[in-house]
This record gives sequence, C-alpha cells and structure tokens, in this order.
Amino acid sequence: MSSQAALRVVLGLLLAMLLGALDQTLVSVALVSIGRELDGFSLTPWVVSGFLVASTVATPIYGKLSDVYGRRRLLSIAIVLSCAASILCALAQTMPQLIAARVLQGLGSGGLLVLVQSVVADIAPGPERGRFQGYLSGVYAFAAVAGPILGGYLTFYLSWRAVFWLNLPLGAVALITARKVLQGRGGAQRQHRIDYLGALLLAATLSSLMIGLTRLGQGHGLTEWPTALLFGGAAVLGYLTARQEQRASEPLLQPSHMRDRTVVLCCLILALQFFVLIGSTVMLPMAMQSLTGAGPNDVALRMLPLTLGIPCGSFAGGRWLWASGSVKPPVMAAGLLAALGGAVFALDPMLTGVAQFLGLLTLGLGLGLSMAPCLVAAQTAVAPREVGVVTATVALCRTLGGAIGIAVLSSILFAVVGAASGSGGGAALSALLADGARGAAPSPQLVQGFRLAFATASAMSLLVILLGSRLPAGLSTRRGH
Repeated sequence: MSSQAALRVVLGLLLAMLLGALDQTLVSVALVSIGRELDGFSLTPWVVSGFLVASTVATPIYGKLSDVYGRRRLLSIAIVLSCAASILCALAQTMPQLIAARVLQGLGSGGLLVLVQSVVADIAPGPERGRFQGYLSGVYAFAAVAGPILGGYLTFYLSWRAVFWLNLPLGAVALITARKVLQGRGGAQRQHRIDYLGALLLAATLSSLMIGLTRLGQGHGLTEWPTALLFGGAAVLGYLTARQEQRASEPLLQPSHMRDRTVVLCCLILALQFFVLIGSTVMLPMAMQSLTGAGPNDVALRMLPLTLGIPCGSFAGGRWLWASGSVKPPVMAAGLLAALGGAVFALDPMLTGVAQFLGLLTLGLGLGLSMAPCLVAAQTAVAPREVGVVTATVALCRTLGGAIGIAVLSSILFAVVGAASGSGGGAALSALLADGARGAAPSPQLVQGFRLAFATASAMSLLVILLGSRLPAGLSTRRGH
C-alpha cells in the first residue's frame, strides 16, 4: 500500500487498539465499589485476574487463526465478543457472574491488540512499519496509565457499571471503522490444520502460570501448596506444550521463532519493559497515596507525566526506527531512561514536585521508546506468512512480563512489611496503606518496601540495555518485508 493509504488503515484501527487496551485497565480503580455493591470483597482480585488469564490464553490462538482466515474476520469477531461481554459485565448481579463475564471479555480483548499490530505488519514495509507501530504502541501505553484514571472518575461520578457501558459506543465505532478500512483485505483461506491439542495444552499452561502469579501478587507464599502446585503444573504442562508444538505441522507457537536470536531478544526486552510498566502503574499510585497522603484526584494529576511520556516515547521510537532503520540505539536508550526514572523513586519514594515530575517523565519516555522498534524487528525476522504468529508471541511475552512485574513487586512489598511487623504481610500492609492514605506519617518499613520495589524495577531496565546491545543494528531484509 502507499504510505497515505497505509496511514488511513492504521488510523482506522486505533479505536480497536484503544478498546482492547482499556478493557485491561479501566476496572482496576472500581474494584472497591464492585466488591462493596456485589458483597464479594474476597473475590475482587479475580475480576482482573480472570480477564488477564483469558486474554493471555487467547492471544496466540488469534494470531494463528488470523494467519489462516484473515485479519478482518477475526478482528470483527474479537470486537463483537468484547462488547457482548461488556454488556454482561454491566448487568452482573453477583461476583461470580461478573468474573465469568470478565473471562469472556478477556477472550475477546485478547485478540484486539495482536490483530491490529499484525495488520500493520501486513500493509507497511519494515522501516516505515516502525512509524505506524509507534502510533499503536502509544495508544496501548496511554491506555495502560490513563485507564485507571478514567475508570476512577466514571465510578465516582456515575457507577462502576459505567466502566463497562463505555465499551459499547467505543466498540461500535471501532467495528464499523475497522471493517471499512480493511474492506477487501479479508485474506484468502488456505489449506490448514489447526493444532487443537497444542491450543488446549497452551491454555492449561498459561492458566496455571497466571493464576500462580496472581496468588503471589496477593501475598500468598511461594511455598504454599496451592501456589507450588500451580507452578509445578505449569512447568509440566509447558514441557508437554513444547513437545506438541515441535510435532505439529502448523503449531500455534513456532519453535523456529524461539531459535531466532532477534525474536527471542525482542520478546525478552518487551517482557522486561512491561514488567516495569505494569508494575509501576500499580506501585506508584500506592506510594503517592500512602507515603505522601495524596488523594485520588491528586494522584491522577501527578501521574500525567508518565501517562504522556509513554506515548511520546513510543512515537519517538517509531520515528527513530523509520528515519534510521536501526533497532539497537532506540532500545538501548529506552533501557537507560527507564532505569534512571526507576532509580529516582528507588532513592526517594516520597518525591513530590519538580523531581517527581522529571522522574515520571523520564520513566515514561524510556518505557515507550523501545515498543515499536522491538515489535517491528521481531516481525521482520520471520516470513510474512508467520507475522500473525510472531506478533502473538511478542504480545504473549509482554502480558507475561506485566503479570510477573505485578507479582514480584507486590511480593517484595508484602515481604518487607511482613518481616518488619512480625505478622502476616497482607494484614500489616493493608493497615499501613490505610493509615498513610488518612494522612498518618509513613512507616519506615513501608518506605523501605517501596524503595526496594522501585530498585528492582530499575534493575530490570538495566537488563534491557544489556539485551539491546545484542540486537542486530538494522532490520531483516527478508523478501516480502
């Protein structure tokens, strides 16, 4: 396609990308209101976890099916499924009903991000693809931070149910626009053999792993038998999945991709960046409220530098790649900036004012800068017919990185507070967070817990620099890219 035609397609798909990204983040601030109205506080974590598990499981399946049946058809199915599930979420009368609807919503939303990014890989050559992927990555990153803020205001002024009703007009416009810009690009069917056994094993593996990570993030110990059983089961199922993918004629996850140095490095880099991104969007608001006494509205304003820095960094990374055709420099710069931003809060989690602003802006720019270059590098490293699969693999690694980030950083906070209090980390942490939000002086153990969490995030960004130095300087020149 011409550059102008490709740009029209990309702009037409931005709403679909926004819908999928907001589905993940809008609900987080509404959990307290949901638990209170539906009388199910003990089950509220699964409103997020159920969605995350389902979307993670669905991602590689959408990638493979779209390579077979075409992006337009699968994207339409994903949007309709997401919107239908949003209606069920808004009408839920009990917590189990809401969790079931969120699982269904995850099965729809899990396809939106990977399918939109695969379309861009179809219509644009490698270097120019970086510019377009920068737009998409910026939308996703913006939603990751702005979603909780928007969800908080909708819940406060209307109801938590408004969080789900918002998806209907957004989804309707996204569906109409996506089908229009992709008209005539449905993709011809070809002979295929879907790896159903591989899909089942992969779904079981990811479900066990994600539920185990969720338990860690909720303060359960790694040695508790349910958690250990989940991780042990994930290891066994993961081995069986790998064996099945090696035997399958059309595997969901190509074993050859895991032997490609560029693909592996890009997956690891984005997993580390989303470890920091998703972990920081949870830790930073908690620190602001419990250590400095900031209210929810104040936190929304304080987070703006990060909210705006991520899409700006993503756009800059895409333009940098487009202008130079070089992958390594923007990725290494991303790791350096993110490490510096995290180090600022590791040194002083109670920062306010200009120092806080600069720290958040630096962190946001660093997290956004590597998104488009890494995705484009992975896509150009494989054959054009495998773009959907490799895009799904990258998206899967990003999701897992974010889930691990939440689990690890939350566990650090639980462990530090629990060790200092000599009691259960969960109860002690809840009490300290509540006291801090009411304006009490922050406890030393809480400050130390946040300091260690942010230091861990900064260390993950330093690993990005190391991995980025091993990337090829330019993009693959594979035929068709």
